[in-house]
Amino acid sequence: MRHIRFVTVAVALAVVLLAGCVRHGSIRQEASGFESAECLEDFSDSGHRVDCGWMQVPESREAPSGRQVRFPVVIVRARSAAKADPVFYLHGGPGGGVIDGLAQRLRDGELPLTADRDWIFFDQRGTGLSRPRLDCGRLELSDLGLSSDLAVDDAIDCGRSLSREGVDLAQYHSSVVVDDLLALRRALGVGRFNLYGVSYGGRVVLETMRRAPPGLRAVVLDSPWAPEANWTQPLPGLVADQLRDVLALCDDDPDCHAEHPALAERLHQWLSVWLNQPPTRRGHRYAAEEVVAYVLDVLYDDDATQALPDSLEVLMNGDFDDLDRFLEAQSDYVEGQFFSTLCREELPFEDAGVVDQDTSSPGNDDDPVRIAATRAVRRLFAACSGFAVGAKDASDNLPVISATPTLLLAAQIDAGCPAVEVLSAASWLRRGQAFTLPNTTHAPAERSPCARRMLADFLDRPRRAVDARCVSIERPRFPFRLRRG
Repeated sequence: MRHIRFVTVAVALAVVLLAGCVRHGSIRQEASGFESAECLEDFSDSGHRVDCGWMQVPESREAPSGRQVRFPVVIVRARSAAKADPVFYLHGGPGGGVIDGLAQRLRDGELPLTADRDWIFFDQRGTGLSRPRLDCGRLELSDLGLSSDLAVDDAIDCGRSLSREGVDLAQYHSSVVVDDLLALRRALGVGRFNLYGVSYGGRVVLETMRRAPPGLRAVVLDSPWAPEANWTQPLPGLVADQLRDVLALCDDDPDCHAEHPALAERLHQWLSVWLNQPPTRRGHRYAAEEVVAYVLDVLYDDDATQALPDSLEVLMNGDFDDLDRFLEAQSDYVEGQFFSTLCREELPFEDAGVVDQDTSSPGNDDDPVRIAATRAVRRLFAACSGFAVGAKDASDNLPVISATPTLLLAAQIDAGCPAVEVLSAASWLRRGQAFTLPNTTHAPAERSPCARRMLADFLDRPRRAVDARCVSIERPRFPFRLRRG
């Protein structure tokens, strides 16, 4: 996704055909725009039967004969006799994707599939392998925000470039993705259905629940971000708090404490110096916000968080290799979709000045993590000047009230989609069941056997209480991985 020049791909696509693709059964085709096709990856050794295709929809429903959007679809078939109500999977972001690399994720068992239902995957418009793909090339964007003022200029240029290419940026946000989801459901001839949304995908699912479409049977929200939750104002504090919590867990672990004594205090001192005197290596000046962006990226990943104390020691000792690898990759988001969504439905309801106030308040004004995070977060507001996303909609900032049976899963360690916000969203859902998994990180259903058992139990009987006895016993302590261990 990261190229030097801006890339806007035409709607017409020459589909790449890969050998060995497994296709079973028939997919219903309708005039709505779904067309079965060979898969873009080789699923032959994935352990699953699949069907693949492309969905075509208008970029704007108000101009159905105008510019078209195409996005890939993969249906992973049930391993046992399939129940009639499939699960639609909504990936994270905004600006993420799921189709590219799906075969490998199936081989690795990284997805919370259930054996008795088809699971339907698709890349949301503007992202992944969809066309057009709102790519901004090489942009210094991470979950924390933008790491430099130059990156703000690059983001503005990207938004304006996409508009000049004819992309209507007002058509790339959550509500329109819901339109696409429901159109795909109709095209596939699906009656009753279930939804699984992870991270930002949970926001799309909640918007679907707001509409209460007929046939919606049950919903699983895995580390969701709810529309009523603010993002920019709490994020610096969340990163600082979650980092402090992980280092406190290291302090409570005898082996980790012995290997990394007083790590939190030493990191504070080291990063405070870095904040005002950033080092330069091989011609690159390392901003403190780049370090904090790297830490946030680590905190999203369970394996990386287990090694975080070691990683911080290495970094403080002058080895920047891991940091360099992160900076080379940055986020895996398609940046144009990221900004067209946030500049439409998140940032118009928030205030950069409030972000500053949080960092300048007593007790926070000497925290280098908060200070660096604030610098990166507040730059997002300026970048929105390049994205013509249309007028905000007040409903994008309101909680979703629903009676649809819903399972909500939160992770104890999650700076991006914190458990407190997940539990708050659950309070508006009359048939919501919410659980926080201790000593685990973002998107627990994609790694926790306990969360997967709960998910399967819930989908079988969504109106009954989920058996959650495994929650308190699965991971009684956080499993740090130490180089000497």
